[in-house]
Amino acid sequence: MCSLVLGFIYGRKEVVAMPVESPTVIRVVDSGLMPNSRLNIEPVIRKWLRIHRDEAVQLVFPAGRYDFWPHYHDESLFAPSVAFDLTGMKHVSIVGEGTEFIFHGRMMPFRIDHATDIRLNGFSIDWDRPFISQGQIVAVTDSCVDMTIDSRSYPYEIVGDSIFFLGEGWRSPITKNYNNLYDQDTKDIVYQTRDNPLGELPGARVSNLGPDRVRFHFRPLMKPEVGTYVALYHGAYITDGILVLNSERVDIENVVIYHTLSCGISGYRSMDITLKNVQIVANEAKGRVFSTVADATHFNGCKGTIILDRVTVTGAGDDFTNVHGMYASITYVSDDESVMVEPNPRYIGFDAGEMAWVVDTLTMQRKDSLKVIKQETIWKDGKVEAYRVYFDAPPQGKIRVGDLLENADRNPSVYIRNCRVLKRHRARGVLVTTAGKVVIENNYFNTAGAAILIEGDTDLWYESGGVRDVLIRNNVFENCYTSGNNIVDHPWGWGEGVITITPSVRPTQSDFPAFHRQIRIIDNTFKHYDHAILYARSVSGLVFAQNKLSRTFDYEPFYRPVGIFLDGCKDVSLKDNHLSNDFLGKTLHLEHMSRSEIRQQGDFFEIK
Repeated sequence: MCSLVLGFIYGRKEVVAMPVESPTVIRVVDSGLMPNSRLNIEPVIRKWLRIHRDEAVQLVFPAGRYDFWPHYHDESLFAPSVAFDLTGMKHVSIVGEGTEFIFHGRMMPFRIDHATDIRLNGFSIDWDRPFISQGQIVAVTDSCVDMTIDSRSYPYEIVGDSIFFLGEGWRSPITKNYNNLYDQDTKDIVYQTRDNPLGELPGARVSNLGPDRVRFHFRPLMKPEVGTYVALYHGAYITDGILVLNSERVDIENVVIYHTLSCGISGYRSMDITLKNVQIVANEAKGRVFSTVADATHFNGCKGTIILDRVTVTGAGDDFTNVHGMYASITYVSDDESVMVEPNPRYIGFDAGEMAWVVDTLTMQRKDSLKVIKQETIWKDGKVEAYRVYFDAPPQGKIRVGDLLENADRNPSVYIRNCRVLKRHRARGVLVTTAGKVVIENNYFNTAGAAILIEGDTDLWYESGGVRDVLIRNNVFENCYTSGNNIVDHPWGWGEGVITITPSVRPTQSDFPAFHRQIRIIDNTFKHYDHAILYARSVSGLVFAQNKLSRTFDYEPFYRPVGIFLDGCKDVSLKDNHLSNDFLGKTLHLEHMSRSEIRQQGDFFEIK
């Protein structure tokens, strides 16, 4: 018997009817798995998924707690185990009814690899012992910082003058990752702090002051208020929570993620991923200020449509979301129809039939395109030495050593709606670089760094995607950018303003070609304590119109005294914006461009 699955895609009024075999429904309690037993159910889940790997299946978990421990084989290899391995499966639903999935040790909750039509709904993800510990400052002097650390929630031991934190199958010092500070009352990232703001806390000498109280002996760079929380990291990028690889049509709905060992949800080379009513948040019931070790969500080399609707993030170790492709640096142009490209841990590559844009590194302009026939991996001494990409025509004359390749087909459309993007997590809000359509609307932003960051990067991470169609509409930006500062922390700062557009290319004169195109910032509300609203570099077709800007007094102004900073932009329209009389950011600064590129109508921005 078959049923119909209906799919709706934002931005395209398209309903697709797909005949699907009725799934095998497994209600786990009917098969003997009872909630709240605290027994390890990983072996049973692994067995069920193996048995039903070639059929449509629905696993239903009634309310309650279900525990997962690492598989002994993976544990012996010191590798993360996978609780729900959906590799190669189709039409699978994991359905909870207010269900708690609790993980132990190094585990990946979900691996969705070469899978199709996967639905996750109605459960939460957490660890009893997370890979982040939490302290609270009780005293600060010029030579030490005293903290209370709940040893029941975050077990530790002091050996000699060093502290080690104990987990389920692991022992770790404080690693030199982020170790951020959170306000005692609001749980926000502390004003004007970024990564490791105390200084040499990791590696400091430690002494025991009594039960659950520890002294770190070092000279702190600042003296936060007593009661400030400190998130202490024990690793980075260990393994993702929900990893989507080479898969299509993945829907995640009504899911709460309290902790994962890297990104909360990560998509790689996949198509059509939807998040609805997903909360990636600190578990306040357990007194935590942190959630994931890395980004809340991250999407690399995807295509189709990515939707984030009603997503809230607090406590994450990195950005709310980051959507991008990857540049590949060309190291050799052969005499045949191929080139060699440099390996990259996040390389997305090319499938046969995909188009490759050739990008000039000096201008970052897409100067040509070639059709890919195949790709080969070149190995040497057990490591990837290079990738060889073959085209349907000789590349000579179109490609030079040092140019970049960009996958033209892996530029998804992105819709971010009705989300809460808060300063209760590290770094920035929405990062997006894609040539697909981007709509960011009806969201509330209250971020530590830039609320929205649009880059295109050949400096650090090689994240690609010159934008062509971005609409930022009907959002509220309130007291954002309280921890931004690229002037001091370049290149590791958290942006240049509330909305930051900073591709790696840096114009040198007014006729330098623009990298980004068609970015419209329309009908938004900015409630801001400082000047820096918009910093835009190398954009053609930039619109800032019908926005409402008013001043707040919740924080002290600290940054560059310019409201709108434009560098090498073209065809800029400022129209019908409404500024309160006391709003600070009424100035407009131009570099590498003429005043003739600016059209103002009914505005109060003074060019300086």
